[in-house]
Amino acid sequence: MTAPIADLTYFSLPWRDLPGCLPVGVEIFAIGDVHGQANLLDAALTAIGETPRGAGERHLVFLGDLIDRGPNSIAAVKMAMDGKARASADHLHILPGNHDLMLVDALNAEDMLEHWLANGGKTVLAEVGLSWLDASWPEIVAKVRQKIHPDYLDQIANGPTHLHFGDLIFVHAGLHPHLDRTTFLAQDRLCVRSDDHWSSIRYPFLNWTGGWDMDDPDARRRNAKPTVVVHGHTPALRQDLTTADELSICNGIDDYRAVDLDIGAGHRPQLAWAHFRCISGGQAQVRILALTASGMTS
Repeated sequence: MTAPIADLTYFSLPWRDLPGCLPVGVEIFAIGDVHGQANLLDAALTAIGETPRGAGERHLVFLGDLIDRGPNSIAAVKMAMDGKARASADHLHILPGNHDLMLVDALNAEDMLEHWLANGGKTVLAEVGLSWLDASWPEIVAKVRQKIHPDYLDQIANGPTHLHFGDLIFVHAGLHPHLDRTTFLAQDRLCVRSDDHWSSIRYPFLNWTGGWDMDDPDARRRNAKPTVVVHGHTPALRQDLTTADELSICNGIDDYRAVDLDIGAGHRPQLAWAHFRCISGGQAQVRILALTASGMTS
């Protein structure tokens, strides 16, 4: 069961053009880090599902970190796995974040358990009724596998790690501007301890202003820098969201060719998502949305 919410506040920025294109006939909803905020995810999926369809094909993308730190990771995972129907989408994509990967590591190898627990896994353990001080690794593995959606674990372990739609790249943490993109995105997903990884990178990704088309053979694309990275992992907002203007910090398109949809769900009840659409000539547009909750009970 999820906890009741006394009040929800919704925020939205206006539509704005992106520098690149989307495939014609496609719209995408991308949800940032959830971190166990099942009530907020419930409301976000309802809002997406009630949004009139703007294209023949609708994709729902989770950017990773469904679990840890927040109040109800197990319910959040179930909602995400049911997200296709909830959001009236044709395709569901669950991308792995570093927290999702740490859980899979912990279930597969005892020596990875402490790493997960130290980074927010204790909240999930409490949800399944175990104490990290008393439970053995086999007990933890059995109980977590019993409670958490098995298809989610399979997606994290075996599903896609990133997505390309036209000039958009969806990935949990980001790209490395000085490494070959294909090689960087092809890195193994398990036992990640490096900061130079698609699930964990912060810098130099976050302050890179040179765009993501430096190696494109087309000089026009190198100059226009049409590629935009849609990511989470690093909170763009580190305070309570109170006005729509504050949501503008997620929009790094002009300076960084990036959209950051992590607004700190691991530390406060607020969640962001974005709606991407294609208009005439393949021109892509985006609108960033969010909601916050007050009066939550645990």
